Amino acid sequence: MNKTENNDNTESNDDNIRLVKVITEAGIASRRRCEEIIKNGRIRVNNKVILDPAFRVNESDTVSCDREIIERETKHYIALYKPKGVVSTTKYLPGGRRIITEFFKDIKERLFYAGRLDSESRGIMVITNDGKFANIITHPSYEIMKVYDVTVTNKVDPEKIVEVSNGVTIKNIHYSPFKFMILSKGRIQSKIRITINEGKNREIRKIFDFLGYKIIDLERISVGSVHKFHAGLGTLEAGHTRRLSEEEIAFFFNQKEKMDEIIKNSPKRERLIEPNKQKEEEKAREKKVDRSKWAKAKPKKGNAIKKQEKSRLKKKEQSKQTKWSKDKPTKGNNNKKYGR
Repeated sequence: MNKTENNDNTESNDDNIRLVKVITEAGIASRRRCEEIIKNGRIRVNNKVILDPAFRVNESDTVSCDREIIERETKHYIALYKPKGVVSTTKYLPGGRRIITEFFKDIKERLFYAGRLDSESRGIMVITNDGKFANIITHPSYEIMKVYDVTVTNKVDPEKIVEVSNGVTIKNIHYSPFKFMILSKGRIQSKIRITINEGKNREIRKIFDFLGYKIIDLERISVGSVHKFHAGLGTLEAGHTRRLSEEEIAFFFNQKEKMDEIIKNSPKRERLIEPNKQKEEEKAREKKVDRSKWAKAKPKKGNAIKKQEKSRLKKKEQSKQTKWSKDKPTKGNNNKKYGR
């Protein structure tokens, strides 16, 4: 196949993926080794030899290695209701600790989570093997809202929550503004619904700890369009999973397209400076830095320090001699003074 045909395909849309990724995900070899396999002419797409690792293929294309068809990785989009005590990791943990992979033993593809929950929290997690899809959910720029029901001790003060809801910095970490609604307010405990579009580590727990409230229960009830209550499938129970519907999946990809379009069409932000402030900044740039004081303070090394110390001692000795020569009378002068 000629190079021109290759290049045309590499410029196709984002739904297509690079050939080297298809080969790597099939588990044939490492990424670098897969690139070599492609360049050696062992890979065919629709029975045509492809030599470019960046060549893009779609789901309908047939890919083969040494004329054996490669089984393409199936994309999975799953909602999991994580129970309390389960750790959001796919790696084995010693001590028999439960991890989220125990709910997906029948799936051979490598799965990962799009937004974690700490072990003491429960609720909706989105599990997938689609990296682009996971990035849409986790990256704050796409503004995917996550909703939490938080139960805390004591009666909450709405004014205190209003203050931090506009954004707060705790231990040098800034947390973005969020929306909230008080569901119940009792003397012993209160329940608040929080909506955020970012997911920093233990964000909600740190905010309520900053306010002086202890969290009794933290439940994530939705991630974007994925809610624990589904009109057709009912409520997702703890430890259960379900496949996302086409509408739920489309919501996330549509959100990406919408935000990408906004960013593309938004004008570049120009820095506006007041005339007086601009003049002050120009003067500050023109002002020369007096380096003499820095030169004095700069420490010297090696022989330079020894020479400096010798010079100092020599001057000190000379000053002593000068002092004694002025103050101490000579022997001859003493005889004259006392009439000897």
